[in-house]
Amino acid sequence: MNKNSTLLYASMAFMLTSNVALAQQVITGKVTNGTEPIAGATIMVAGSKEGTSTDAEGNFKLTTNQTSGQLQIKFLGHETKQVNFSANTPIGTIILVPSGEQALDEILVVGRTLLDVAEDRLTPIAVSTIKRDVIEEKVGGQDITAALINTPSVYVTSQAKGFGESSMTTRGFDQSNTAFLLNGQPINGMDNGRVYWSNWNGLSDVASLVQIQRGLGSSKLAISSVGGTVNFITKSTEMQQGGFVKRTVGNDMYRKTTVAYNTGLMKNGLAVSLMLTDWKGDGYMNQTGGAGQTYFLSVGYKVNDKHNLNLMVTGAPQWHMQGYTASLKNFLEKGRKYNDNVSIINGVETNVT
Repeated sequence: MNKNSTLLYASMAFMLTSNVALAQQVITGKVTNGTEPIAGATIMVAGSKEGTSTDAEGNFKLTTNQTSGQLQIKFLGHETKQVNFSANTPIGTIILVPSGEQALDEILVVGRTLLDVAEDRLTPIAVSTIKRDVIEEKVGGQDITAALINTPSVYVTSQAKGFGESSMTTRGFDQSNTAFLLNGQPINGMDNGRVYWSNWNGLSDVASLVQIQRGLGSSKLAISSVGGTVNFITKSTEMQQGGFVKRTVGNDMYRKTTVAYNTGLMKNGLAVSLMLTDWKGDGYMNQTGGAGQTYFLSVGYKVNDKHNLNLMVTGAPQWHMQGYTASLKNFLEKGRKYNDNVSIINGVETNVT
C-alpha cells in the first residue's frame, strides 16, 4: 500500500468519524399524568439549551447533538422529573406526579408561582389553569375571557353586546378589583383599573395557558387583586417550530384570518413568534358590527433552565359598535336583535354610540 492510498483511507475514516460525531439524535416520548396526556410540558436536555414541548396529545420529539444524557421534564403543578436517554432510543411514557393537593382540575399552590404569590403565604391559594386546547375550544370568535367560563367563582358576560365588550367578575369583584397580567406584567388600565378586551383581541391566538388565582394573595404588585389574579402566559421559548394559516367563520358574517409562525428554540437560545390577524363581523344585535387587525411579535431568549427573557410587541387596532340592553318589553315587541342605540336618521338606521 503506497502513501497516497494510506492518506486516502485515513481521510475517509476521519470523514466518517466526523459525520457520526456530528449526527443529530432524535428522542421521542410521551408525557402524561397517569391517566391523561399533558400538553405544553417542557422537555430540556440537562446542561444545554436544547429543548421542546409536548403537543396536544402529550407527545414530543427532540433533536440533540448528544448521544446520551438526561432529560428534565417540567410542567406547572407537577414535580420535575429527570430521565436518562441514549441515542435514537424512544423514551416511552413519562408520568408526572402532581406537586400539590388537587381537587378535580383545581391546583392548590403554596409559595411562589407564576402568579407571584409571596413565599410567606401559608394559606393554600385556589388556582385554576386553562390550557391551550381549552382556550381554542371555548373562545372561537369571542374574547379571551370566554376561556374562563365555568371556572369556579368566575362570571363572564357581554356588557355592551359588541365585539370586545365582555366583562368579568371574580368572587363578586369586578375587573377593577382583579389583577390581570400578561407574562407577569400588569395590563389593567391606568385610569380606573379596568381592562378593555377589544385592546387584547389577539390573546386567544397566542396564549399558551391562562392561570387564575381566586382570592387575595400577598402579591408584590401595587395593583388591586381583591377578587383574584389572572395571568395570561405566552412563552416563545417553549413553542415548537412551525406555523399555520387559519380561517374562522361564524354566524352574522363573522370571519377571521390568522397567520402565525414560531421558530422554536434555536441553538443560540433565541426564539421568535409572529402572528397577524384580520377579522370582521356584523355582530348578533342590530348595528353592532366591527372589524380590526391584531399583530403580535415575541422574541425570547433562554438564558438557562431557570431564566427566560422575553420582548413582546402586540396591538389590536379596531372599531366596533355597541348595543346596550333595553327593556324586556322592547325585545318582545321588536325582536331579540333589537338595539336601543339605533336611531333612524335621514331614513337610515344609525348606531348613535
